[in-house]
Amino acid sequence: DGTALMTGGEDGYVKKWSKTGNLQSKLCNSGRAVYSLTWCSDNQSVLYCSEKFLTIKPLSPSMKEIKWKAHDAIVLAVDWNPINNLIISGGEDCKYKIWDSFGRQIFASNPLSMTVTSVSWAPKGDVFAIGSFCRI
Repeated sequence: DGTALMTGGEDGYVKKWSKTGNLQSKLCNSGRAVYSLTWCSDNQSVLYCSEKFLTIKPLSPSMKEIKWKAHDAIVLAVDWNPINNLIISGGEDCKYKIWDSFGRQIFASNPLSMTVTSVSWAPKGDVFAIGSFCRI
């Protein structure tokens, strides 16, 4: 909704910040580096990757998180499609994968020649792009 932003980092924390740059809360500590995160389609949860896992962490402490093993190596990139509610992830296993919002795998690519370092859904949600070092 544009009122806050989330960050993840090498310290393993997912943090919520105000628009003016004030730390509002530490949502969680994954214990390992958080390389990528994105708001979920309802803006009530955040999706982040740490190690081989993807985690959907609700902002409300009364809601349960969803966590699953997503790749066979470190996950480096993740994006959530607000149009069709699908998730794309990419990692050091040289694959990109598509998931539903419950962590069920819908698609897995064959291994590429290099690590998948970035993923992004197009604004209309019908296509996506992946980046892998010198390739798009």
